[in-house]
Amino acid sequence: MPAIKNTEFDLDKKALANRFGSRAESYEAATPVQKVMGQCLLDRIRSEQPNGGVREILEVGCGTGRLTRALKALFPSANITAIDISQEMIDHAKKQVPGPAYLVIDAEEYLQSLNRQFDLIVSNATVQWFVHLDKAIGRMCSALAPGGFLALGTFAERTFCELADAFNCAYQKNQLAVQNHVVPMKSVDYLRQTLPEAELVERDILAHFADVRTFLQSIKDAGAVNSQAGQRPIPRTVLRDMPHYYEALYKKPGSREIQATYHACFLFYRRPPG
Repeated sequence: MPAIKNTEFDLDKKALANRFGSRAESYEAATPVQKVMGQCLLDRIRSEQPNGGVREILEVGCGTGRLTRALKALFPSANITAIDISQEMIDHAKKQVPGPAYLVIDAEEYLQSLNRQFDLIVSNATVQWFVHLDKAIGRMCSALAPGGFLALGTFAERTFCELADAFNCAYQKNQLAVQNHVVPMKSVDYLRQTLPEAELVERDILAHFADVRTFLQSIKDAGAVNSQAGQRPIPRTVLRDMPHYYEALYKKPGSREIQATYHACFLFYRRPPG
């Protein structure tokens, strides 16, 4: 297998936790796409485990507990360990879904020291924030009990491609060196190489918004702003021009709404029994 290209980036995890924590109350309303992705994971898990048989579950990045609630309903006798980097998210989840063992911790740190095994490991819209994703996925696989199942949903490279294009146009118009203000997502090839034995499923989910401002506010309300360390402020002229390019290039046909692409990728893997 060819070496996995290093796509690590310098992420400010403290800023990430603070940003998600500040949006704990608004997160679910602001993330309909993540809800769709969670349902895709649940549908697959249900088909893989039609007769239950799941005793220990790990949810990586439980957020407000939306997926946790569904997992608890699907496997009422299972022990669920749900982790998240944000204290506020965990507090919200505890109120909404009592019962699971909740833990506030950086998931990459947790996986690094994990010495337990689980029948099911689930993560939705979380691993795109991992700095060393290939290592983390390897540790998740190692933490699966024989016959255990891994179900991951994340965002890939085409996510917010329209926003990136609009920013590039605005920078070029103002004759400035282009800067990236969109969270860098892993490529499909990278995701495939992290776990070649897994089934990888892609799905482009198109969301529509009244205008660019509404779209950007939805990103902010979800806590999903770029948390890369060393981010430079966006020049005023670029902020002024970017929405015009976005609307000119990506207005929904026959409507005043604009579209935004969420490039969802799912990895499904079952550890061999025995």
